Formats: sequence, structure tokens, C-alpha cells
Amino acid sequence: MKGPELKTDGTGNILLNPVTGWTMAPVAEIAVLLAIEYAPYPAGLETGERQSLQFVLTPPKALELAEALTRQAKRLLESPPTGVARQ
Repeated sequence: MKGPELKTDGTGNILLNPVTGWTMAPVAEIAVLLAIEYAPYPAGLETGERQSLQFVLTPPKALELAEALTRQAKRLLESPPTGVARQ
């Protein structure tokens, strides 16, 4: 299955929006609400500008997302690039 097409700028660079926080809550005891807060552009980290998106996930999708994020984070932490500090 092919993933979604990534958004790019006019020169082909992938647009990145730094995540600054999130909120989760159960919805009617059948789903998970996930609100992700982000800076709409990298300089937004300094200006404090934030936006958010809200998602609803079934419990299986929430677990799938958690496992995929954990897998990627562990992979990166286990073999960091030379000269790059992790926070």
C-alpha cells in the first residue's frame, strides 16, 4: 500500500511542521481523540504561533500508531547519526 503524497515547497523540499504538544482523551468510551499541536512553520517555534489538528482513532488504530511511533523512535535512538545530539 502506497502512503500519502508528502507536501513539498516550490523547490521540492518536504514541508515539516514541528510538533509542540498533544492531548488525548477517550470519546464515548469507543474511540480516542488525539489533538496534535504544531508550529505552522519552523520560525513559529520562536514566535509561539501554534495550530492544531484533531483526529479520532479506533482503539486498534491508536495502538497501531503508538507501536509505529515507538518502533521508529527506538530505531533512531539506537543508531544516531554521528555528531547529532538527541534531546
